[in-house]
Amino acid sequence: MRKDILLPAVIAAQRGHEWAYCVLKSRTKRLAYKVYEDHLSGYYRLDDWEADALEVLLNSVRCFIALDSRALFSTYYMQSLINKSIDLKRIHKSDKGHFRTSQLSLEETPGVERFVATNTFNPEQIAILKESLSHTHLRHGIVYRQGLLTLIGVNPLLKKISVKEKRQVQQVQYHLKMTIHQVLQ
Repeated sequence: MRKDILLPAVIAAQRGHEWAYCVLKSRTKRLAYKVYEDHLSGYYRLDDWEADALEVLLNSVRCFIALDSRALFSTYYMQSLINKSIDLKRIHKSDKGHFRTSQLSLEETPGVERFVATNTFNPEQIAILKESLSHTHLRHGIVYRQGLLTLIGVNPLLKKISVKEKRQVQQVQYHLKMTIHQVLQ
């Protein structure tokens, strides 16, 4: 078996050294371009593929077992890139992918005004939010608490929920919407 020249960089990256990712990215850049040219050149934009290839690199470093490696890291990474490209082609050719491409984006839709919100740390907005939250009276109770935790994502939202749980979430949504409406007036 050949000596893996990327193995020290992989081990360093697994131990948390950030420079190792720069080395790995520069050494494996041609692999990503080769997979793009072979599999995705007509389906996917190159800059999006570079971002996906970087994500695949991070996952490959995390999952690669350096001490008991049966293959070179470059082989492992190349196969991960091929698998990702196949997934992207499946998404592109699926019915859901065709539906997404047939939809108009907001930039192309005439006469539609967009509301753009930014996540700023404006002290004035924070003060208004704190003031409004101090006047907000939230209901107490187990049912309301469970509905609120489901709404904000702490409790997982299952694919099939019971009628009772669905009603809980609807009640919490309605209550929060009315509270926000009262605060804004």
